Amino acid sequence: MNDFYATHSSVTDPGRYVDLFEDLPTSLAGIAYVVQGLVYHYLVDQYNYGWVPPQERLAEINTRTMERILACLVDKDPRPLVRSRVCADRLVGSCRDFALVACAILRQQGRPARLRYGFAGYFVPGYWLDHVVVETWVGDRWQRFDPQIAGQPSWDYDMLDMVDAPFVSGGRAWQMVRGEGADPNRFGLGPDEPAVRGRMFIRERLQLDVAALNKVELLCWDLWSGLSEWQSADQQILDQMAALSLDPDSSALRRRCAKEAHWRLPAMVESFHPQVGASSVSIF
Repeated sequence: MNDFYATHSSVTDPGRYVDLFEDLPTSLAGIAYVVQGLVYHYLVDQYNYGWVPPQERLAEINTRTMERILACLVDKDPRPLVRSRVCADRLVGSCRDFALVACAILRQQGRPARLRYGFAGYFVPGYWLDHVVVETWVGDRWQRFDPQIAGQPSWDYDMLDMVDAPFVSGGRAWQMVRGEGADPNRFGLGPDEPAVRGRMFIRERLQLDVAALNKVELLCWDLWSGLSEWQSADQQILDQMAALSLDPDSSALRRRCAKEAHWRLPAMVESFHPQVGASSVSIF
């Protein structure tokens, strides 16, 4: 299991920029510090730092692979990655990109790591906000951390070891709504985004999380059809997916995704870029 997550996927592989990963910090705190100096959240960081990305830069949030992310960064600032960039020289990205860069650094160091797609309860009280974090194997367990905000003040939780922090994966959110009476409308892009929330959104986060457990780290707006959150037979499949996604040893999940049509990841997804628009994209 650990060997599987200790090697790069086609998404996390730095490719021709592998030399940039030399001499990077090995502590999670140090990795989070590096990541925060490389990525600028396209929606949130303007309230933290004051710089508003111009419209022509927003297409950067569609940068799919680590190699392309590094190319974008080097084009703006060729210094080593440990040197924090000014806001305008960072990649304009999303939570997925903070997580992807951290995961790529860990895998380059030979350490098992994977992205987890789900919902954070620590941004908006009483609301589960769409978010992506990282898990890495430390000692005898998967340690979850949030490289986007770890080390920053004013958080009530240890974002380097999120044992108590309210984050749930897509599978856990599905279980909460299906069997525990959780309100699906409290899961989404935010309380002020009523059109992007609910059971369909939770089902999509579950599928993105399953893809990441198969080392296919997708954009947050990559979606595909094939399973319905309302059809009884499909719900049973999604229930099984959710349960297996919560097992730290996800080899059983990967086997089913490889062998069974309803579980298999598609070769093409519809990417609904929030700024550029929709397009069909090959993910393999």
